Amino acid sequence: MDDHLTPEELRRLMCGRLPAKRRHAFISHLIGGCGQCGAEIAPYLPLLSVKVDHSAVPPPPLLEVYDGAVERAIASVRGLGPALPKAKTAEEQKREALDLLTERGLEGLYDAPPDLQGPPLCEALLERSWALRYEDPDQMVQLAHTATLLAERLSENELSARERAVLLCRALIELGNAYRVADELDRATDALGRAALLLGEDRTSLEPRFLTVQASLFAARRRFDLACTTQDVVVDMYLRLGDKHLAGRALIMKGLFIGYQGNAEEAVRVIELGLSFVDRHRDPGLVFSAAQSQARFLVDCGRFQEARRALWDLRQLNPGVGGRVNELKVRWLEGQIFVALEQLDNAERALRQVKQGFEETGLSYKSALAGLELAAVLLRRNRLEDSAELAVECTGTFLSLGIQRETIASLLVLRKAAETRRLTLALLQQVIDSLCRAERDPNGSLG
Repeated sequence: MDDHLTPEELRRLMCGRLPAKRRHAFISHLIGGCGQCGAEIAPYLPLLSVKVDHSAVPPPPLLEVYDGAVERAIASVRGLGPALPKAKTAEEQKREALDLLTERGLEGLYDAPPDLQGPPLCEALLERSWALRYEDPDQMVQLAHTATLLAERLSENELSARERAVLLCRALIELGNAYRVADELDRATDALGRAALLLGEDRTSLEPRFLTVQASLFAARRRFDLACTTQDVVVDMYLRLGDKHLAGRALIMKGLFIGYQGNAEEAVRVIELGLSFVDRHRDPGLVFSAAQSQARFLVDCGRFQEARRALWDLRQLNPGVGGRVNELKVRWLEGQIFVALEQLDNAERALRQVKQGFEETGLSYKSALAGLELAAVLLRRNRLEDSAELAVECTGTFLSLGIQRETIASLLVLRKAAETRRLTLALLQQVIDSLCRAERDPNGSLG
């Protein structure tokens, strides 16, 4: 029988929690001359009266004598010998896992210590997933999906049945939100449907968040009336809970949905009201995104100089606070303002950067839409050949994405016009406007 102590057994021995039978077996093994175990336990037992002689095997002593010696030695060196690692709190485990995820992504967990498991890891995955909503939609989905798988596998030793259901429901809500941000709306619907089945476990804490994500999904599906009504309910719920900040966040999202319906002036007003509710230090990314949306709707109102001032104010915020996706949206907006002000050199540079940036981020729809806007700028600069080639490329991207049926016909007409070099600015702008209406949803903004 191998009586070497494992690291866990050594820890239990020093804490006085090793079962007596195992303790007796180890003591016999130790005084029988095992140098390996003697070396491992020596630092912890400097006062142990038993001397291990490795040159000879002494006769077996009475186990009780040595058991008592070890017990006295352990009691005497607690606090004197090298300290055993202190057990981490759940919050410390979460922070450690979050640091690994931030530094190395999911790969960072391959080398994680064994104690970084269970609910703290699930919490870290959800927190990191949420943090990536402005810059990496694909990784946002991966982390939320991993959190969901982990929540499904938690044992009754880690959480009660009710706690497991609540955590799984939270993970599914965030997975649904991640899918929405990544434009995978059917998967978002499936995830939220699964969450709804578990929602009854803890409605007070989960229902407002569930409804917030559901409202964003309604908007992504162009059901703006439902989205706005849902956000009104969320505002009331957060006000009753005493969280004015989250109520303001819900108002900002409602303002976005109003703007997507085409009422830009009202959108600016509602977003401004929402900003007056929020704590600007609690979520700087929210403030950035809301201000960026205000600038967007000012452009829609034709208030270009006000929009430029709003973008200037955005640039004064902490660099990077909005994440890469929102920074690309700001640059996109700058390009559109340059077009409106007939600054076509600046517009071309901005739109090229935006097209490439969205392509690198994996947001093909936005990349292709910026590409068509760039094609319109090239056409206005009398560069028909360059404009036509870019239009053919971008229409091919849209047709591969499975877009709405009512848009397909106009895209086919645009592609044929570009291929035959009969492209006109009026046709290009008509298709861009149609695609902009389809693209304007809250994906990647606040949800």
